[in-house]
Amino acid sequence: MLSMLRSARVVRLLVRRLGVHRVTWLLGLVQLPLLALVGLVVGRLPRDRTLVAMGSPLDRFADNAAYLYVQLSEHPSGVQPVWISGSRDVVRRLRAHGFRAERRWSPGGIVTSVRAGSFVYSSYRSDINQWLAPGAVTVSLWHGLPIKRVEGGVGPATSERPTWTKRLAQVGREAPPDFLLSSSEFVTDCFSPAFGVPPERCLELGYPRCDHLLSDPAHPPAALTWHEDVLATLVGADLVVGLFLTWRDERVDDAVDPGLLARILDTCTGHGALLAYKAHYNVAATATPPECVILPDDADLHAYLGLCDVLITDYSSVALDFLLTNRPVVYFMPDVEHYAATRGFAVDPLALPGYVTLDAEALITTLESVLEAPRRWTPTPADSLFLQQMWGDYRGHASQELLARLESIHGVIEVSDELRASPAS
Repeated sequence: MLSMLRSARVVRLLVRRLGVHRVTWLLGLVQLPLLALVGLVVGRLPRDRTLVAMGSPLDRFADNAAYLYVQLSEHPSGVQPVWISGSRDVVRRLRAHGFRAERRWSPGGIVTSVRAGSFVYSSYRSDINQWLAPGAVTVSLWHGLPIKRVEGGVGPATSERPTWTKRLAQVGREAPPDFLLSSSEFVTDCFSPAFGVPPERCLELGYPRCDHLLSDPAHPPAALTWHEDVLATLVGADLVVGLFLTWRDERVDDAVDPGLLARILDTCTGHGALLAYKAHYNVAATATPPECVILPDDADLHAYLGLCDVLITDYSSVALDFLLTNRPVVYFMPDVEHYAATRGFAVDPLALPGYVTLDAEALITTLESVLEAPRRWTPTPADSLFLQQMWGDYRGHASQELLARLESIHGVIEVSDELRASPAS
C-alpha cells in the first residue's frame, strides 16, 4: 500500500509541496481515532513472549531488522522470529531459505501480529502492522546515526515554544517505541529526546547491519544478496566506487542530476573503477548510463557496501558505517546551508571524517585524487575520536547482544508497569 502511494503522482506532488514529514503526520492524524479504537481491543489479547514479529519500511527486506532476523533464524534460540511484509516476493524468498515469513494481511500474518510478544522493526510499527501492535513490546532498531536531526529533533535548534502546527504534528506522530537501539552515550543523548524514549531504554549495542562490515565485509548474509548478477559484478571488479546519497524532505528525486552522475562515472572509468549507484528508497533514481551498476530499489544497501572501495555520500549515516572498514569517504554537500536551516544537524557536517566537498568541481577533483590511491585512508586523531563518540564499544556483535536483550525486555516492561501502577510511598 505505502509503496503504491509513494509512486502515485499526486502523493509525489504533495511531498514536493509539503515535505514527506508533513504528509506522514497528516496521514497519522487521519488514522488516529480508528487506531485508538482498534487498540482498545487488540491491546487486551494475550501474547506469546517467545514470538517476535519483524519488518522494515516499504515492505523491503533490509536494514537492522533484516540482519537481526537472519541471525535469529540461522541460530535457533528461545526466540521465534517471523518476518512480516506486504511483498509476496520477500515472503517467498525468505521461505526458500527455510525462514518463517508471512504477508501482512494474510491469516498467518494477522495471527502472528496479534500473538507476537515483541514487535522489532527498522523504523516504525507500520513496518510490521501498526493496527495490530497494541499489547506488544516495541523495539525500534532505527537505521542511522545522528549526522542530521531525526524525528522530534527535525529542524534547526530553537528555544522558542512550539507552534500549534508543530503540536498538531506531534499528535499525529507514532507513539515512541518501548526500546530504541543506539550505539553510544552520545547517540543516546541525541536519540532519547528526539524519539521520546528514556535513556535507560536506549540499547547501546551497535547496529546488526554493520556486524559483517567488521568481520567479513565481502560476505554479507546470503539472504540479503539475492540480486546475484549485481553481486557477481561487484565481486569481480578490481575497484568499486559507491554513490549513495540521502534524501531531502522536500524532494522526490535524487540529489544528483544526470550530468553530474555522468561526470562521476567518467572519472571512475578513467581510473579503472566501477561505479555502483543506488538512490534512497524515498526518492526516484536518476537516469544512469549503461556502464553504471544500479542496485535495485529493493536491494539492501549494506549487503553490497562492503564490496565498495570508495564511498560518495552526503549527510547519510552510511558514511559512518562505511568508515568502520577504514576506507575513504567523499562527501558532496552543495546544499549544506539550506539543509542546516530546514532539517538541521546533530554534528558539524564539515567536520566529518573523510573528504568534504561543497560543489561539483570540488567533488570531481577530490574523487580524482582519492582514486589515485583508493585504499589509503588513515583517520586523524580527531577522526578516531569522532568515530569513538558515535560507535562507543561496538565491535561487530550487535545481533548476538540484541538476542540476549530480547529475551529479557518483557520483564523490564512488566516491572516498569508495576511501578507506574503502584501508589507513591
